[in-house]
Amino acid sequence: MVERGLHPNVFSYTILINGYCKKMIIDEAVHFFRELPRRGLKPDNGTFSAMLWGLFQTGRCGATQELFNDMQAAGIISNSQIYAFMLDGLCRKKNISKALSLFHMMERNGLDLNIVMHNILIDAFCKDKKLDNARAFFSNLSSRGLQPDVKTYTTMIQGLCEEGLLHDAKELFVKMEQNGCLPNDVTYNTIIQGFIGQHKCYEALILVEDMVQRGFSADASTFPLIVDILSTKGQNPALQEVIKKFMPKDSRGMQDIELRRENKF
Repeated sequence: MVERGLHPNVFSYTILINGYCKKMIIDEAVHFFRELPRRGLKPDNGTFSAMLWGLFQTGRCGATQELFNDMQAAGIISNSQIYAFMLDGLCRKKNISKALSLFHMMERNGLDLNIVMHNILIDAFCKDKKLDNARAFFSNLSSRGLQPDVKTYTTMIQGLCEEGLLHDAKELFVKMEQNGCLPNDVTYNTIIQGFIGQHKCYEALILVEDMVQRGFSADASTFPLIVDILSTKGQNPALQEVIKKFMPKDSRGMQDIELRRENKF
């Protein structure tokens, strides 16, 4: 383009910057970003979004914050996607206090705090073992005019399972469908793993049966756990009947089960 006398615009630069960021070649992305003002061009929301994402993914939190500050100083209004990037990046780096401060700043300024941003903080609280905070955010959704989506419910279910609160997790699992939000394959695998982790094997396999009837299947993390249950010596035959309903007899999984059972005798 340049050799033919054509002048790349901001959109052209943003495509390159986005590509380099996705490939984690951040130095090249920074090079093109810094070239913009030399070409008389100003980065837009898309350019900033790509750069912020790339800097966070490569662990350059300080540079990300500086770029975000520069963006605000330049008078460029951040959109929801950029704020979501900032919240997610801060939470991934376990800077939850800064993420919460940013959230409250958005709240004070009357910015759109959508369900995606709430999900990011709920997930961060759960991973940081601050389940009370996660529950508080979850409980306040309705007062903010928001409805939890499947990710919200799944995140809360995982947090409850990891704290051993299986009754609460199952209650929320039932409640989500009553509220018109159907569980997906991730939801099922999450709660199944939670029950298996607490040695509630029969309850887990009942959930497996329900999952399969809805057209979902065990993922790569859940499947070996199910195989381990059924390969245990002296396991309740009722459990094997449950598993046979969703696993063909000639499948590799059934072969693994039989082999493990033989090795345990």
